[in-house]
Amino acid sequence: MLTPEILLQAYKYMATAKAMCDTYDANRQICKYVHSTSRGHEAIQLATGMQLLPCDWVSPYYRDDSIMLSIGFQPYELMLQLLAKKEDPFSGGRSYYCHPSSRDVNRPFIIHQSSATGMQTIPTTGLAQGIQYLEKIQSEKLPTTNGQLPIVICSLGDGSVTEGEVSEAMQFAVLKQLPIIYLVQDNQWSISASAEEVRAMNAYDFAAGFKGLKRWQCDGSDFIRSYETMAEAIEYTRTERKPAWVHAKVPLLGHHTSGVRKEFYRSREDLLKHGSYDPLPKLRLLLADVGVAEHVISTIEKEAEEKVLADFQRAQASPEPDPKTVEEHVFAPTPVKEEKGQRTPKNAEKILMVDAALHAIEELMEDHPEALLYGQDVGARLGGVFREAATLADKFGDHRVFNTAIQEAYIVGSTAGLSALGMKPMVEVQFADYI
Repeated sequence: MLTPEILLQAYKYMATAKAMCDTYDANRQICKYVHSTSRGHEAIQLATGMQLLPCDWVSPYYRDDSIMLSIGFQPYELMLQLLAKKEDPFSGGRSYYCHPSSRDVNRPFIIHQSSATGMQTIPTTGLAQGIQYLEKIQSEKLPTTNGQLPIVICSLGDGSVTEGEVSEAMQFAVLKQLPIIYLVQDNQWSISASAEEVRAMNAYDFAAGFKGLKRWQCDGSDFIRSYETMAEAIEYTRTERKPAWVHAKVPLLGHHTSGVRKEFYRSREDLLKHGSYDPLPKLRLLLADVGVAEHVISTIEKEAEEKVLADFQRAQASPEPDPKTVEEHVFAPTPVKEEKGQRTPKNAEKILMVDAALHAIEELMEDHPEALLYGQDVGARLGGVFREAATLADKFGDHRVFNTAIQEAYIVGSTAGLSALGMKPMVEVQFADYI
């Protein structure tokens, strides 16, 4: 339920996000990477993040610094990534701004985000796939918060919905009825391409083709409407354990990025139109309507500006990364450092490679209940086109060995999400030419 306290907290976050945007723009020569901010998108982002639990997973996209604030990250932490600093908590200075990752148990978890538009949808849907499986086997690997089961939020811009990977992810989520919410923030622009130029329909209408996907639509610049919409979607997915789609219409108040300036391609009329939907003055008026004194609101704004400036100066003074560490954290460390045993033991029977693979997978699945095998034609009916999965579905069950649609991107990409949950996915795409 919305309370004056929630509205005040949202305004603090919103004022902070605006101060961050203004500070970054005033210091473009200092900021190391091209970056985007959430100006115009703040209301729907805050309405989302403020309702998540520590057991949840969220995949923000590159414009989602308001989501990051609302789930507990400080401006200073975000600025360390902006300035490519050694103490950047997400990548040690290796990734663009607002490309987070986090395993902090006190905040929603975040897998590493890609710069490629829409590519987060498949790994993030893989998270929901893994959560559903861990629920089914009642695994201790599944985190909860006060008895509440986790959900997954996948945030994306409207321009990314035309990506094929997005459709592959949605198809699997609907087919398997996964506990995931796709949040589409629609500002009507894909860099300089307008929605009319590049899309046959908006994201809400597009999602109608996926039967079994519950949809919501709201004014994403209105905090109350956004909060109520996200409350309904989150409650639905958390209790029903089914996928949802939220289409939020928002203005684009900032530049596409620090390098692609809005004045390069947008008309004065378009900028004025978007400016009339600025969520900040809307929420400011609402606070006044519910009795918050003007001096309280002004103090919030002043304190936000002071904190952001202090954090930016502190981030500037933070140490730079050591170039010698550039190759660290590329691959996860492995306990297997050398080959042991004999490749051709004496008196041992020779077997075909495909049989060796079958037995190896079987042993892994026996030892690890979190291991899965899925892909093209590995289900019980055939057991693989080369019989490399023969008998496995019968032995371990259709929930662990199963067919997928012909969608190689999902088959491979979903393993990132599953692996982040501590699972051991194994996948089949039949031929290398298919990738």
